[in-house]
Amino acid sequence: MSIEVISDMLASMIRIATPLVLMALGGLLCQRAGVFNIALEGFSLMGAFAAIAFVQVSGGNVWLGFLGAILAGALYSAIFALFVTRFKADNIIASIAMNMLAMGLTSYLLRALFDVQGRIAPDQIDKLKPINIPVIKDIPILNCLSGQSIITYFTIIMVVAVYVVLFKTRTGLNICAVGESVDAAMTAGVKPALVRWKVILISGAFCGLAGAFLSTVTVSQFSEDMVQGRGFNAFTAMVFGNAHPMATALVALLFGLADAIGIRIELSGLNLSPSVIKMFPFAFAIAALAISSYTGKLKTKGVIGVKRKKERVNG
Repeated sequence: MSIEVISDMLASMIRIATPLVLMALGGLLCQRAGVFNIALEGFSLMGAFAAIAFVQVSGGNVWLGFLGAILAGALYSAIFALFVTRFKADNIIASIAMNMLAMGLTSYLLRALFDVQGRIAPDQIDKLKPINIPVIKDIPILNCLSGQSIITYFTIIMVVAVYVVLFKTRTGLNICAVGESVDAAMTAGVKPALVRWKVILISGAFCGLAGAFLSTVTVSQFSEDMVQGRGFNAFTAMVFGNAHPMATALVALLFGLADAIGIRIELSGLNLSPSVIKMFPFAFAIAALAISSYTGKLKTKGVIGVKRKKERVNG
């Protein structure tokens, strides 16, 4: 395999992982605040639809599309926040309901607003130009970091920003405190409901932007159920990354790599079924969850902790 092929595959990995990282960041903020949010799929689907709708109405302005997607994701997530904070609904049931509602609502709006069925491509769209980074673009392998969308670079900044907010600020301390113990947080003067409202809205905004990336940057159209399980992959990345921004982003990149390898195999002309190739990221997700579950059981039984203590004593 040549260096050019490796660079192209790594560039595809980063591009594919961008929406996954955005969704996963929203999921981990909720997880840190004690909200089990698997509605990332639905939030992103609403964002994908809103982005194309705003692009179509504005005559091709993709920036308005991104803004509309962020607002749509945040507003849609507010419904989820209302149910889990105000009405104390089960997080899993509410999440499933939000995902199903998003599928039905986007299909209905597609017919009601644009009188089309299945998909819609805007008449005009001002595509974002890739940003070429001087010096790096000429370095083999590393040039995969160049030529990406501005949304990808924004996502990298957000990974660092979420890390700083969570572990270096009072706001992050309050979020983690609510997730650890609601009673203790209330004793310290923190309002758990308000904290959870904020993280869920931010989660919706992140997912809305992720959906906009899919519909305006990746394919330049909206089609029904176009998120296709990426929200669940993002949630898996968050779980496997232990709700840590850096680790979660790395796991999302691995999902992106699995998808990129599948695409490369398909383009190479090997006699493999497309269904098998599309299965790669989901197979990796199952493996990631299995490893995470097994590691968690070892920690619960004290096996990992005992080994580390022995190593320290022997050292």
